[in-house]
Amino acid sequence: MLEGIEGRFLDLLSKTLRFRYRLKTAPDGEPGKMNKNGSWTGLIGMLQRKEIDMALNFLCPTEERTKVVDFTDSYEVDYVKFLVDKPGAVPLKLSLLYPFNSETWICIFLIMVIGPKVLILMFRLKVSYMKLFLQLLGSFLNQAFTIPLLGTRNRIIFFSWCLFAMLVSMYYSSTLLSFLTFPLQKAPLKNFTELSEAVGEGTHRCFTLKGSFALTVFHSSPHEPLRNLGRAIEDNGWFFDKHDNFGSLRKILKKTAVMDIRLKLELLHNSLHFDSYIMSDENLISLNFAIALRKDFCCKESLNSVISAVTSAGIYTKFEREEIFKVFLKEGLLHKTVNSAELKIDDLYGVFILLIVGYGVSLVVVISEIVYFSYIEKCKTLLF
Repeated sequence: MLEGIEGRFLDLLSKTLRFRYRLKTAPDGEPGKMNKNGSWTGLIGMLQRKEIDMALNFLCPTEERTKVVDFTDSYEVDYVKFLVDKPGAVPLKLSLLYPFNSETWICIFLIMVIGPKVLILMFRLKVSYMKLFLQLLGSFLNQAFTIPLLGTRNRIIFFSWCLFAMLVSMYYSSTLLSFLTFPLQKAPLKNFTELSEAVGEGTHRCFTLKGSFALTVFHSSPHEPLRNLGRAIEDNGWFFDKHDNFGSLRKILKKTAVMDIRLKLELLHNSLHFDSYIMSDENLISLNFAIALRKDFCCKESLNSVISAVTSAGIYTKFEREEIFKVFLKEGLLHKTVNSAELKIDDLYGVFILLIVGYGVSLVVVISEIVYFSYIEKCKTLLF
């Protein structure tokens, strides 16, 4: 008994129609594409030369193929997508800046710079700008005000500021903790336009099945990014054939997208570290799968009647789910998930940088004060 989705499907057809079969594979491992001289490669070429009676390996009928071979009714519809590795977590070296976006940081900075001056002018506070600035800055760290507040109006204003500082501090602390616990992930490639740009920049590759119909879609596409992606695949020879197993495909999945039908990609995805890879949101094209037959094949109607019964009963869908689950049990459970709660030095890199910068600024201020007051004392000595 054959294994795999298509193998079990063929075995079911043979038992139902009571025919025997002998398996043959295409020497070039391709589904079939037309050469310049009109001949075909792969399985379609074998049918054209009448070396085999029927062929099935997720073959889709096209206008060119129907001129040389015949097809049964469709038994499945699927979509062409791509599977790519996730880019990983955002570096934590600047994690102190991640809780807020750039616009929020700019607003907080402007409030901190302008706020003390506005308060001094509006309420005629008898305090220096720098002292009030440090007091407002300290409120973000839950430090109490030491400036005497006279009048109800002043107390209300500073109470509003304390409430603002407390909320900002709470939002910042909780968001930063979430980033350290579950690091922020870089945005993965989600559609073919982004994939084309990544391939053009040289950061990614894109492999597809040798002789895939997707290349025809790329070349005839009105969108330039898709045409560029198709040319890049052909120029670099980024192909795999149907004989490649999951192990060989796993070796190339580093900064590399694998483009194929959704079903095959799900099988591959379930054999990998599931959280480390993602499937594209966008579908390139939908494909109907059918069994390819010789032009003079005698039993097409019998095949169509059985195919209709199999698809209506959901048996083919059952084969798909069972095979995906088998791959998950065989491959997916072998990968151990390692959870580490330790914080490394890289995770606290930004904290140490902030500490060093703070010490550096303090040292500069101290030296400046020493030089300044020494200069003032010398000036006084010269005057007297």
